[in-house]
Amino acid sequence: MFQIPNPFCKCSVCEEARRKRGRYERLGSSLYIEDIKMLIDTPEDIGVACDRQNISEIKYLSISHKDPDHTRGMRIVEPLGYDCIADEGTPIPFIALNEVVNDINAWNGDGLYYYENVLKCISIHRTNYVRIGEIDLHLINNKTHRGNMTFYTISDGIKKAIYACCDVKPFVHNELYFDANILIIGLVSDNGILKDGSSLENAPFRDDMFTLDEIIEIKHKYRIKRIIVTHIDEYWGKSYAYYKEFEKNLDNIFFAYDGMEIIL
Repeated sequence: MFQIPNPFCKCSVCEEARRKRGRYERLGSSLYIEDIKMLIDTPEDIGVACDRQNISEIKYLSISHKDPDHTRGMRIVEPLGYDCIADEGTPIPFIALNEVVNDINAWNGDGLYYYENVLKCISIHRTNYVRIGEIDLHLINNKTHRGNMTFYTISDGIKKAIYACCDVKPFVHNELYFDANILIIGLVSDNGILKDGSSLENAPFRDDMFTLDEIIEIKHKYRIKRIIVTHIDEYWGKSYAYYKEFEKNLDNIFFAYDGMEIIL
């Protein structure tokens, strides 16, 4: 939600990130599926993230939900699908749940309408399933008190990944989650201590976040082989080195870093 280093923060984690850079820095949450050249979510700094990872082609785009830290980089569709000199669009498919498309338009002043009908650089596909090449992509609405939230199952019939990056609690049951090779899930507490030394249990967002014990229960219930925790925010006050040490004591649970490559 807030990048590391936060330009307005002088805490030890942000200062360390300024010195060391690399994996100590964190940009917004997003996922690139290399097999089908699909990008999920466009935080404000998505252009920087793509450039760092040498991602030069995006054939499909999706956004999980309306929140600014997942949508404010939507302008990436302009260099992708719009020639401003010729004033011509070559639309790329924008695949999303119908409810999420409506949410984004309401939240961003009909921004998707502008890109589809004025610049003509996207074509919106309102759907909960699409097959691209050998990949089956299911879009599941994990609707909670915070609104519509897309969880993705990505499968080639042999291997399966689940991408559940934000607003994960409660984790609404779905049969598609069983026997996944990997679950990428956001907003998980580690030891429950926040950046200012306070406890998560006293924070107003406590009920929106999972503890590690709760994540382990999900892992066992759905027979998930490996979990990667993402959406690690600045207010946790933990560094890359902390997480690398912490995960040594965990059973196939890891913490994401910018540029992490996951091979199934």
